[in-house]
Amino acid sequence: MKQTGIFCRRVSAFILFALMLSENVRCKDITFVNADMTQYGKDFVRCSGRVVIVYGGRIISADVISCDLKKKFVTAEGNVIIKDERKNTYFLDSLSVGKNFASGEGRNLKIIMRDNSRLAAEKCILKNGVYELKNVIYTPCYNCTDFGELTWQVKASSASFDPEKYTEYSNARFELFGTPILYTPYMSHVSPKIKRKSGLLVPRFSTSSKSGIGFLPQYLWSISDSAELILKPIVTSKIGSVGWAFYGLRFPGGEFNVDASIAGVKSAKNRSINGEQENKVIRKIIDSGYRGHLFSKMRYEINNLWRCGFDINLASDRYYLKKFPFFADCDRTLKSDLRLEGFEGRNYTSVKTAVFQGENSDCIPRLLPMIERNYTRNLFSGTFDSDSYFVNLDFNKHRSAQKIVSNASWRKEALLPFGHLIGFKGILSFRGLRVSERVNSDYDSSFRIIPQLNLFWKWPLVLSSDFAGSAVFIPVCGLIAAPAKKVSDAFEDPFCEITDINFLSGNRSVSPYNLDYGNRICYGFKLSGYRKGENFYHFVAGRSVELTNVSYGSETADLKYKNSDIVFSADFFLSNKWTFISDCSYSPRSKRWRKIETRLNFSDQKFYFDLMLFKGKQCFYDPFSTANTLDNRKTQKYRGIMLNAGWQISGSVKIKGGLIIGNERDPVDDKQEGCCRLVRHDIGAEYKNECLTAELIAERKNFRGGDLKPETVFRFVLHLKNL
Repeated sequence: MKQTGIFCRRVSAFILFALMLSENVRCKDITFVNADMTQYGKDFVRCSGRVVIVYGGRIISADVISCDLKKKFVTAEGNVIIKDERKNTYFLDSLSVGKNFASGEGRNLKIIMRDNSRLAAEKCILKNGVYELKNVIYTPCYNCTDFGELTWQVKASSASFDPEKYTEYSNARFELFGTPILYTPYMSHVSPKIKRKSGLLVPRFSTSSKSGIGFLPQYLWSISDSAELILKPIVTSKIGSVGWAFYGLRFPGGEFNVDASIAGVKSAKNRSINGEQENKVIRKIIDSGYRGHLFSKMRYEINNLWRCGFDINLASDRYYLKKFPFFADCDRTLKSDLRLEGFEGRNYTSVKTAVFQGENSDCIPRLLPMIERNYTRNLFSGTFDSDSYFVNLDFNKHRSAQKIVSNASWRKEALLPFGHLIGFKGILSFRGLRVSERVNSDYDSSFRIIPQLNLFWKWPLVLSSDFAGSAVFIPVCGLIAAPAKKVSDAFEDPFCEITDINFLSGNRSVSPYNLDYGNRICYGFKLSGYRKGENFYHFVAGRSVELTNVSYGSETADLKYKNSDIVFSADFFLSNKWTFISDCSYSPRSKRWRKIETRLNFSDQKFYFDLMLFKGKQCFYDPFSTANTLDNRKTQKYRGIMLNAGWQISGSVKIKGGLIIGNERDPVDDKQEGCCRLVRHDIGAEYKNECLTAELIAERKNFRGGDLKPETVFRFVLHLKNL
């Protein structure tokens, strides 16, 4: 019997193939047939029993499939399953369809689309490739919830389904967890094949004690396959409205986007609680007549070696982006820059210009422009580096300075007996400074040639124990020798800092064109432990000792004394769940911790928390101040705690929260240190499954300054898959 069934299927396939080749039969769209039994006549072919055919690029299986050769119709009955070229799967009780599926009709249609969303209809009529459906249900949810209902679904009296473009519904109602919550006479969403289509996006809602009820509708205009415009105005009940839009464009080799908003000054008509100085800021905002922001970015790959781009980040005032709850948090200092960069092997060239906007704009220069060239090559069994910079800084009050720096260096490491490593680096720095200003200061034009010699010793030792596993212990020691400082330089601010990264370096400043003066030694060690082949802990400690008189230094790290702070860095991976990271500096002179940044993290499938403690100093520096001694420069102590935690209650529900406790500089008196207080705290709940994300966040912001006052904000975000 088994051999007979195989023989029958082969004969059926051969007969149908012969029919398709016949001049009188025009059913050439059928390219493959498999069936248990085949009956054929002059104008028809009927296959039954586990029938599979390939017709018009679609795979059709059914209990019975008939081909009417005269009317050019294919009819399928019983357990009809169709898989099209778009990876959609159709299930029907019966189907009658014409050539290329241009027309036809079917009963009890169910569709599983390529993204696992599902569509069901009692009856469908196929017209020009579009399915006209009656009594329709649609949902992207694949699994039922714990309540026994789908998360959400759309029910409609009729719908049009175009697999290439869209699905449109008439007289539709939206159900959430089986409960109708919304009725609309019309709605639509795109086909899974379409990446983007013009239409309304899901809106966002908020309520605040200061701004009132907030509403953010969003409309996406798909201009082309590579360009889009999103209109997202903000409407509030108390502080006015905001016109906000985003435009994005992608082109061969690059991209461009702009995000901008503009608002009236209704939000700034409240008096500040911080005194007359802040009220002057508010009056200045009101006098301008508007508030807004402009963020823009462009990237372009010119060729394999060169690229260019710019970033524009501007705001009308530093309080604006904190005023409306829908704006994301941004850096306290906004940077706008234009740059051209070139890469050739290990060599790098850049030309950039930048301007800054922040709370201390009077102390922040404009970079107009900066040219940088880094060149490296192998030379005499070592490495030769040439780093050149041209910097042009423009300050307020007609102050400017230009500086040219060229650092030529050669470095080499040698392996000595018993595993000792000796490193040598020689640097010859050429630097010229030109200062132009209308007021007197401590700086003047100059030209200098500064040599520096760096000599380092390391001795890696491998340790092993049953408890701690394997470890690599590396004691290190270094000598840095250079001439003592004789003149001040506007580009060499005193706020250098020794860290676990640079205590062996000849430059302890954040500025790449700076170089340390004087002679000093540095020493410390590095310890890395491994267990079962994985990094278990990493610990670094070091210190710097000046051998000559200290001409300058920063109080932030005790560099104005001969003995610097002792710096520590520790990373402990206690398990797959626990991580401890810390960067600290300890002052033996004052017997206290000067800087602490410690982070503890725990994470598993149900619970996570991230705790961070921080303490240190932040410096504000005006290089052209006429009273520019270290004692008169502005420093601000910062300290605080940051905590974020979350708990996964179930597979779909999670609650999370966080808080920040810290201090800020008093907005009225710069010299007054702010006390620690609760800066921000929030708590939220999130429901998420394969077809829905809903998030409710309650947040308390204690921002002060300008027109900002403490406020409580509730935000609701809803994302529905495919809508």
